[in-house]
Amino acid sequence: MINLVITEQAKKSDRENIRQDYQPYRKAILSQSELKNLTSLRPWIVIRDTLFLWGQIILSWAIVAYWPFWWVILGSIPVIGTRFYALFIIGHDGLHRRLFKRIWLNDLWNDFFILAPIFSITRLNRWNHMEHHTRLALPTDPDRYKYISSNKLSKISVLFVLTGLPYVIRSVKNVLITNAKSNLKKPLLLKYTKRDIFILVTWQLFLVGSLSSIFGWWSYIVLWLIPVYVFTYSADIVRVFLEHSMLEGDADADKSGRLITYASSSFERIFFAPMNMNFHSAHHLWPGIPYYNLPKADDCMRGWKSDDKGLYWRRSYIKYLLEYMRPLSWFYKSNLEG
Repeated sequence: MINLVITEQAKKSDRENIRQDYQPYRKAILSQSELKNLTSLRPWIVIRDTLFLWGQIILSWAIVAYWPFWWVILGSIPVIGTRFYALFIIGHDGLHRRLFKRIWLNDLWNDFFILAPIFSITRLNRWNHMEHHTRLALPTDPDRYKYISSNKLSKISVLFVLTGLPYVIRSVKNVLITNAKSNLKKPLLLKYTKRDIFILVTWQLFLVGSLSSIFGWWSYIVLWLIPVYVFTYSADIVRVFLEHSMLEGDADADKSGRLITYASSSFERIFFAPMNMNFHSAHHLWPGIPYYNLPKADDCMRGWKSDDKGLYWRRSYIKYLLEYMRPLSWFYKSNLEG
């Protein structure tokens, strides 16, 4: 009998270690009618925002073509990068298939207008991201390395990690190769199709050909790869860390659930959390809510009355980062993962 009890407890522990359960929050905060209203899709907003953001990128290129001075080029880099980061956040909703009701249309729009320019495909990238949602604050989260404290033991290591350089290869492996800590295997169908390859190759040929013909051989690197790397890829690494990091060891931070929202300034949001991504707790609690309805969900969360909310609001991304790094005095190695 004792062995049976121990076995059942072990099975329960394994189940708890596989999925994160935020169901108590979901049931308590939003009613079914509120959730239905907030998860309603308005595709016209997606179309408007996507075209508007691409318009800003194209306008930046046009300005550089008209005034090809070094200071104009330098100023265009953050504009191009942050505008694409905003597109990337819309693309993140595409991974959740919350752009259009029809999956084929959602994936086609997301691939063609957002992800393909950065060598990504919705169907492939979706797997890793959905695993992150089901396993946040658990050892099996494939994105755990981005927000834990055990690999950020000094100011130098924090700054180096937040450049994204140590994570480039790992990010690609997580998307294309099964995560070793996850006991789940990616479906065999998760591979590039002729459709995927056509969209990817078409975009890269277009970017290389058009930019090079207008500006010169250097433009694909300076006016596309660098802006996207610095202000989209690296910025997203920083955002994920700040939105799941706690000023305590990882074991204690995991117990909190790592549900953090930033009441950030409009200036900060341009660089760290465009398209309402600062309302990150709401997104993790209800991934079905599209980006344009997250502020309303956050209002409901703030109005929820509870003695132990387990939800956290911070004022500023930069302020928290400085607090984290000053001077890591809160940090105790004995509390960290091995």
